Amino acid sequence: MPKPILSSRSRIPAAKADKLLKCYAERLDPAKTAKRARLSINTVYGQYARIRWRLIEVGYYRDAAFSKDEDGLSEEAKAMLRQRRGLEDGDIYAHAAEIIEWLEEWPPGTVLRQLRKIFELTGPIDKPLSLSKSLAAVVSAYVHYARAKLIQERLKQTTDDYDIHEIVTQESELEIERYWKYYRSRAMHLKRSK
Repeated sequence: MPKPILSSRSRIPAAKADKLLKCYAERLDPAKTAKRARLSINTVYGQYARIRWRLIEVGYYRDAAFSKDEDGLSEEAKAMLRQRRGLEDGDIYAHAAEIIEWLEEWPPGTVLRQLRKIFELTGPIDKPLSLSKSLAAVVSAYVHYARAKLIQERLKQTTDDYDIHEIVTQESELEIERYWKYYRSRAMHLKRSK
């Protein structure tokens, strides 16, 4: 799989960009990411912001909030939002979306694979998202598949009532298969139309 294209103008080497993306998938804060990826803190903040907005644009991040104290946000999410200093009103939505997802603690390896694929499909994150109708259908299908896969990963970790767990796991596998087939059909349609 090719390395993700984080920026068309950036001079971030592919290895550092990949480290940055790994750190994002592991939910590391920008300061730790800057040290690990050997990038400036400002570069990391900028890339994190672009990643956040791209994931919102494609529907990977589905929930958000418009204020730091919005009803419906958990107390933990509210506290995390307040810890992010310097947030302006226009930034709260994206940060809230990110925090809500990070609190889910999805498996970082799965998230990393999904982020790589999303960026491979959508292109550089420093350019506005501009997808043809066919490519938008491919991205949408992949995002649905990816979200179902995250839920399946979570189900595998639960140890509740075995019978119910088995039924839900089987249903989730069928849903994932359905989304995968839809994604593949959209991708093949796009390939044929080129």
